Amino acid sequence: MKKFSFARAVLVAAFILSGAFFCSCRRSIGYSVLLWDVPEKKLQDGQIVKVLIKSNISHVYVIGIPGTREKVEIPLWQLTEPVSKKKVEKVKAKYADYMHSYAKIKVDGLPVRNAPVNTSKQVYRLHKDEIVKILYKGEGQDVMVGKGEKLEGDWLCVLTTGGTKGWCFSYNLSLFETGEGGVIVSGDIEEEEVKSEDSLLNQVLQAKWYPESYARLLKDNTIDLEVMKTAYGFDTGVESGKVTINIKDRFRTGTYNGLTKIRDAVYDFNGTPFQLIIRSADQIVINYNGNEGKPEAYTFVTISDDYNIAELIEAEQNRRAEELQKLYNVDSFKSSNYGTLIFNGSTFTWTGYNLLVPSVIPGSAKPRGNVSIKYLLDSSLQGKYDGLLTFKFNGADDEVNFFYTLKSNGLSLEDATEATIKNNIVQSRGKSPIILFFSR
Repeated sequence: MKKFSFARAVLVAAFILSGAFFCSCRRSIGYSVLLWDVPEKKLQDGQIVKVLIKSNISHVYVIGIPGTREKVEIPLWQLTEPVSKKKVEKVKAKYADYMHSYAKIKVDGLPVRNAPVNTSKQVYRLHKDEIVKILYKGEGQDVMVGKGEKLEGDWLCVLTTGGTKGWCFSYNLSLFETGEGGVIVSGDIEEEEVKSEDSLLNQVLQAKWYPESYARLLKDNTIDLEVMKTAYGFDTGVESGKVTINIKDRFRTGTYNGLTKIRDAVYDFNGTPFQLIIRSADQIVINYNGNEGKPEAYTFVTISDDYNIAELIEAEQNRRAEELQKLYNVDSFKSSNYGTLIFNGSTFTWTGYNLLVPSVIPGSAKPRGNVSIKYLLDSSLQGKYDGLLTFKFNGADDEVNFFYTLKSNGLSLEDATEATIKNNIVQSRGKSPIILFFSR
């Protein structure tokens, strides 16, 4: 008997696997109903397509375009779950009443809910003029206005451009129908009302985009160093070909090879989970399909040339450093009840604080650590205090905060354990705080 070599075994296995791969490509995993128009491929919602492959990595299906040999990738959310050819007709019938039906949102912040009930959980908030797909009508709870008066309309199951499904009441929706190529053919709005922003695309791709919160911070003249960084923002990758979201606790990036227009003002970054929605020349929304296909949405804005983010951040850093320097300039602060406190730049030494343990300072705290001006004061507190000092004791996990006021004869500290802090702004003091005074 001839020996069956290892190399020959590998070749045979490779041949078998490759044969299985090509067979699986020729076969399909089922048939699906398209839920959203793909005008560039002349595909309309409601159309049945053959699904060849599902990629859980790229979150796409590979489908065959009917009547051609062409194959194209379609996001998972844009198709129904593949079923047999016999069952797909029943799936199609589910969406028949609202085939080719879309809606334009009338108001900003319209909630998409997980059930056709006005008090059910919100799964998404829509922007004014955003476009959604109408899937079907449902029976739901009446929406009441005033005393016993019902709001006119129906509960409609909708699909957003980011793939979120949920329920909206039709009162704040302007319905319309599309024909071949995504052109509006009838409905509550005319074609020209859905403003084409293709002319803005180049401007948007060239612009520098910052997190939406920056606009609020600049308007309030508040430079929050915890959330405002020069590196934060959205990079369209117009030169590098790499689109990137970089914000606090989120970093997403991907290489793309062009953009595909989904419909007016909505574009896919090809080959990535990113989608661009143009709200205006100064505001965009980026949809991103994260882990397990879960959609995420982030809003970005442009900033007036009157503001230089890097300079503003540097100025705020210098201001805080100067405030700490004033404390460092004093050799030591002493209190008969609360010990001795010495500042040395961004570090401190505090001994004899036993009366504050454990109500204010953790029992595990060591007498040294770092001190910073981390939070900002609300306008209602400015003038009453110089600011808020954040102590991070060695050996303790939790930070300890004190309102502080530097006086000619010493330093006043007020326990801020019960102070209300929101968005890194101290909005109110505690009800019965401990007040400490240290003489120079």
